[in-house]
Amino acid sequence: MTTENRQQRIYLHVGLPKTGTTHLQDRLWRNRDVAMRRTGLLYPGREISDHFHAAAHLQPGRYLDWVDPAYADAWPAMVRQMRSWSGPSIVSHELLATATPEQAAQMLSDLDFAPVHIVVTVRDLARQIPSVWQENVKNQYRATFDDFVTAIRENDPSAPPFWEFQDYPRILRTWAADLPPERVHVVAVPPPGRADSLWSRFISVLGIDDAELDRVVDSSNAALTPVQVELLRRLNARLQPEDIEWSRYEAVVKRFLIGSILFETERAAGQQLSPSGRAWAAERSEQMIGDVVAGGYDVVGCLDDLRVAPVVDTPPAAPIADSEVMSEALDAMAAMLKIMDLPDDKLTAAQRAKAIARGPARRILGAAQRLRR
Repeated sequence: MTTENRQQRIYLHVGLPKTGTTHLQDRLWRNRDVAMRRTGLLYPGREISDHFHAAAHLQPGRYLDWVDPAYADAWPAMVRQMRSWSGPSIVSHELLATATPEQAAQMLSDLDFAPVHIVVTVRDLARQIPSVWQENVKNQYRATFDDFVTAIRENDPSAPPFWEFQDYPRILRTWAADLPPERVHVVAVPPPGRADSLWSRFISVLGIDDAELDRVVDSSNAALTPVQVELLRRLNARLQPEDIEWSRYEAVVKRFLIGSILFETERAAGQQLSPSGRAWAAERSEQMIGDVVAGGYDVVGCLDDLRVAPVVDTPPAAPIADSEVMSEALDAMAAMLKIMDLPDDKLTAAQRAKAIARGPARRILGAAQRLRR
């Protein structure tokens, strides 16, 4: 353990959502014991969900449904752990991105016993917007991608929240209001194919060699293909809250259909912004990057990774045909039928006898068909 890592300090990773946060958190938790032993890094909490409960309890008005009294002590317990720890600690949850200035000040006040660093992971809008739209579709959203882009461009209040979670200049101002800029770290998510990974960039902020935390985890929150998202979007028209309880939707659609069926198929290119949408995203990105530069924050990676090229050589994707959606639906149904649990209904004695009798007949018929080929 280096001298630097013996110094007490706290890192607050406050988002953004859909920037690989789940993967980073899973890897931190998987390496928790080895991190404490080899590097002196504390990832506090009795369980990984304590970070979620801390973020929810900080914002009870916004996350009322998630404020569980059973976890009211999650944050105070984490504070006690960090206060008694002599090295660095890290708290990480993307819901902290929506904290108000007063709530951020409250959390920072709880940590006034050690220097606090703010960490924000950021991804370019050309990847972030489709990813957020897809996540919304995975949660009963029905609007098309183009309608979603129009809604966030026009700040339509009826659209799902986007800028509350993704306006990183505002989020940085909220959390960094009373901190020196060198203790505010903007970690750019590298584009595909870049030699350094998000994990290596993220862990370098903590002053830790990523080779020390060698327990890897599989990537989570894999992306669906455009055809799969279109299938799910159309399915959502029949599965709104008045049609299905959320617990059933979560279990059957999110965990089974998406998690066990659609994610198992071959990957393909994701949704792309239209030419006009890309031009707007490029302009908005430059404004946001300018705010980061003006703030003087520590940038990990390259600000160019957050830029959006206003024009690309790749032609816009063709509209998804109904036949593609039908084919995807049939593939999904076939895959589901192969692995789903059998019905609980018991066969009657007569049905069982008929099934036994049909078995040899089917084998004989199959053999006769093969002989005629």
